[in-house]
Amino acid sequence: MSKLPSVTGVQVETQLFPPTVKPPGTTNTLFLAGAGARGLDIQGKFVKFTAIGVYLEDSAVGSLAVKWKGKTAEELTESVEFFRDVVTG
Repeated sequence: MSKLPSVTGVQVETQLFPPTVKPPGTTNTLFLAGAGARGLDIQGKFVKFTAIGVYLEDSAVGSLAVKWKGKTAEELTESVEFFRDVVTG
């Protein structure tokens, strides 16, 4: 098993996402890959309705790096294909 990436927790509004979690029923520790708020623009006001944290296995970094290494944060943010790869592995 490779070493987990160095990450910190993230607070989104009142929700704190810890840097790592260990889901019940597994020995795997997952690291926080990202977090943010989701919402909608309603009558000119952004209404946040949920906070989302995405946790990955340490092996995901190497797997994603093969295809996405060297891309800018903006390129990754705008890429539906990148997010598909994160979700599907």
